[in-house]
Amino acid sequence: MKIIILFFFLGILQESFSQENMVIPSTDKPSVTDNILIELKDWDAIRGLWLSESIMAMSTNQAIPDRTFAEELTPYELLSLMPKEKREDLKNYIEANNTDAQPTNNAFTTLLLALINNTFCRTIQGRSYGDPHLKSFDNATYSFQTVGEFELSKSSDKNFEIQARQKAQSDNFSLNSAIAMNVFGDRVGFYAEDAPSRNVTPLFLDGAPIQLHGRTYFLPHGGTIRLNGSNYIITWPTGEILILNNRVSGGTNFINVTVTIFECSTQAYSGLLGNANKNINDDFNGRNNNQSPPVYQAFSTFGNPLMQQASIIAEKEYLSYLSQSFADDWRVTDMTTLFDYSSGTNTATFTDRRFPKVHLTVADLNANQQSNARQRCEAMGVVPDEMGGCIFDQGYLNIAPNPVPSPSLATEGVVLNKLERPLLNTNTHQILDPKNPSGVAQPKPPSENPLEEKPEKTDVKTNGNNNTIINPSQPIQIKVPNIINKPTTTPTNTNKPSNTSPVIPGKNGKPGKG
Repeated sequence: MKIIILFFFLGILQESFSQENMVIPSTDKPSVTDNILIELKDWDAIRGLWLSESIMAMSTNQAIPDRTFAEELTPYELLSLMPKEKREDLKNYIEANNTDAQPTNNAFTTLLLALINNTFCRTIQGRSYGDPHLKSFDNATYSFQTVGEFELSKSSDKNFEIQARQKAQSDNFSLNSAIAMNVFGDRVGFYAEDAPSRNVTPLFLDGAPIQLHGRTYFLPHGGTIRLNGSNYIITWPTGEILILNNRVSGGTNFINVTVTIFECSTQAYSGLLGNANKNINDDFNGRNNNQSPPVYQAFSTFGNPLMQQASIIAEKEYLSYLSQSFADDWRVTDMTTLFDYSSGTNTATFTDRRFPKVHLTVADLNANQQSNARQRCEAMGVVPDEMGGCIFDQGYLNIAPNPVPSPSLATEGVVLNKLERPLLNTNTHQILDPKNPSGVAQPKPPSENPLEEKPEKTDVKTNGNNNTIINPSQPIQIKVPNIINKPTTTPTNTNKPSNTSPVIPGKNGKPGKG
């Protein structure tokens, strides 16, 4: 009996000992998103923290946090300066973990992957310049002598949109007088003519005029505006770029427009600049391909007189289609417009469907006019696919040649030196060191959790170097389409990252380098 009791107690003791030494799997394993956030912070404790918070804010339609470093960059631009191997490791990690068993295609990882892919992608350009002449993303070229407000380009995710206002200069010629855009949720307008209120600046943000004085202006949702010579450069937080070249001809202010997007983008594009599908022949179809234009051909107005005459007739037929059916299909409405309007005006105020009275072409210029214009265009470095438009503008309007602008990138020459502490860099203040005795509130050092703490905000709407938001001198009727209304709620963080850095595999399965 004693032996039985002894074995009974020994069994209980052994079971108790086994339970105490049992390895129980942790239920607090960091998620893929948590690992990515920690990896970004490990790359750069200050910039990486801001980058992770910014992409998280962008993915939930929130304003991004204030910059805590000196560089005046967008999230895409900062990410592009991360070492290539590091970006490749992040890309591979996201793709490898996006499985049916453990999907990672949430808004944050989807956006981050798109940004990373953009850093490896070639860019393509579309143009609207002069009278205006348009070059699509697929390099189709045509003249668009019309008057009104039009959809120049729009992405399917509705975070990228550009509209152009074309104003008559005579019975047959028009120029871009204003541009409006949606920059990832921020509505920006540039008015060379007919600004909605009397101010010294052509720039408006969400209906209020803003002024630049020598430095970059930070848009709330991550984009930037900077001035380079006569070029206003608007950069989306995802990397797309709009260059506005402010020009004057015969006392009239007008704008030449250059749009840069990514060739490998998964977005679908629509508008006057085409669909960016690498097919030159469908760029002149109407919205949703609901109408078929005359057969496209590269019009030639030089050479055999008989062929030249046939080409002129075909070209004028095409111009008629573009200024009527095609133009009406891409006109904006009071519901879709991004422009600001003074009291008593709307998009109809700037529309004239009877324009132009006569369709003119390069062939209507005499041989001497054509030759002189061509020589000047060539001397100014105009590229061949814009030569026809340049000759037209020279011959009829004496507009100086305007080659495709190539201002320096914001990342050019930037070296990301290690920061010992955060620096406050906002539209309100100069770049300040936290130990500066100025008394200005500064951001706290970054926390261990990338989502727990954000740099301090300011509600003063001014820009460094006296860049200020000016109060309009008269009421402005503001049109804000529903597509860019942004929620005001702040997302909560339910996944608390581990204090241990994740191992994101690099090439050949080895850990990635920081």
